[in-house]
Amino acid sequence: MKIITPISNVSELDMLLHNGADELYCGLRTPEWDEIFGKGLWMNRRSPQQANLSSWEDLEKITTAAHNKSVKVSITLNASFYPEKGIACILNLCDQIVNQACVDALIVSDLNLLIALSKEKLPVRIHLSSLGSCFNSHSIDFYRSLGVDRIILPRQLTLPEIKSIVQANADKMEFEVFALNDGCYFEEGFCQTSHTLGAFCLTDWEIEASSSLKTGPLKVGSLKTGPLKKNRSFSKNLDDCMTHYKEFLWFQNNCGSSFQKDGLPNGPCSLCGFGHFRDWGVTAVKIVGREASFHRKMGSLQMVKAVRDKTRNHTQNNRIKDYARDLRQTPEYCDSGYMCYFREA
Repeated sequence: MKIITPISNVSELDMLLHNGADELYCGLRTPEWDEIFGKGLWMNRRSPQQANLSSWEDLEKITTAAHNKSVKVSITLNASFYPEKGIACILNLCDQIVNQACVDALIVSDLNLLIALSKEKLPVRIHLSSLGSCFNSHSIDFYRSLGVDRIILPRQLTLPEIKSIVQANADKMEFEVFALNDGCYFEEGFCQTSHTLGAFCLTDWEIEASSSLKTGPLKVGSLKTGPLKKNRSFSKNLDDCMTHYKEFLWFQNNCGSSFQKDGLPNGPCSLCGFGHFRDWGVTAVKIVGREASFHRKMGSLQMVKAVRDKTRNHTQNNRIKDYARDLRQTPEYCDSGYMCYFREA
């Protein structure tokens, strides 16, 4: 399995290539896009300032150096949706992205953009973003008909579902799964919020309710007054749910963006499942976090590579799982279940 690694600055390039990245992916902020749409509409899912390359020159430096090491480069065009003028703008940019910067693949989610790209027939691979929401085998042929070469599976699938999809289609489609960092509380492919004002799902909302259970559905209000104040069982249940909800959000946000004592990063992962991914025919595992720091990217790559290399030594699945848990050094986090991608519940 290949390791797909994020990059957002040329200064990270040598470190990522040295530590074993098999493919790189990045975003690009262009003056052409800003001139038309301003800073309020992003060309991809991550912040233009923190997670994207700032110039065509940087993109060309990265592709040139990566290709010299036989490492491929993908670029993210994975906003949930684009206005009509946005798709026209991207199609104009794609010619330069592919033919001048020599990018190997475009990561796409918007169905309208996929259709438009299929008509352009550019000499570039198309990877379906997880925001494209491929949840079953029946969608594979549809995406193939639009020129998709690889599908990045959503975090919300379970391991049995991944097994079913990959094994039924590995002969005609490449599959990529998330390996480490950054969970998503919602199903991101169906989430219509923008990260422009911050991640909606990670906002520390205060949720209260007030209503009569006999007179209709609950409404947002206050537990300090009204009939629910007297309903202690409901109040306790709501408090318990909110406690679990906030704990889950903490894990999804990379455990408060924390690190282990040895400097390796905390955060959601699927490292325990690498042996299964190998056996099922998964093509690549993806490290999330284009906006992450230099040190978080380095630690993430080192951790993922250590576990991935075990799969190349024909190590048994249960030993890979034990190795991954030992490497994380946070058994209490693993046991919580909140730090796992592809959870059963």
